[in-house]
Amino acid sequence: MIEDQVAPKRCGHTKGKHVVERDEAFMRIRAAVDAKNEGADILILARTDARAEHGLDEAIARAKTFREIGADMTFVEAPRTVEEMKRYCDEVEGPKMANMLEGGLTPFLQPAELQELGYAISTYPFTGLMAMIKAQQDALSQMKQGIFPEPAMSFEDLQKAVGFDAYYEAEERYRH
Repeated sequence: MIEDQVAPKRCGHTKGKHVVERDEAFMRIRAAVDAKNEGADILILARTDARAEHGLDEAIARAKTFREIGADMTFVEAPRTVEEMKRYCDEVEGPKMANMLEGGLTPFLQPAELQELGYAISTYPFTGLMAMIKAQQDALSQMKQGIFPEPAMSFEDLQKAVGFDAYYEAEERYRH
């Protein structure tokens, strides 16, 4: 994912984001396309956060140019309405990505609804994270009251989930 934000990067649904000028944004995509043309096995997802600072017209214009330069897929971050989402999908050719954040700036839609609008893929980056944080808060609250909840999984299952088995196998393979 190549972005047009000014560093330091910020979450696309928060305040204070700024994007680089068009020339620099396009240069970033050209560099990725050159790398791909030189043999890098990459998919270029070109992201713009211009909607927040310059409006939807600018975001769509950047996405169109990203595709003309050679980006494989585009991502206009944080459209504010379903109508904006549809307009982006209708006006920019090629595959598009949607970013779904519960409580974010973009309407929170299900994958089938996004596909109907014209999105090829979607991400729900905070769904699992929010569930984990809530579970941790609940467990810590109970522990503070002297109640120790039943484990949600066994230690053996935890080791499998985080990849200990693969680690142990690699350790054995390289030990000798």
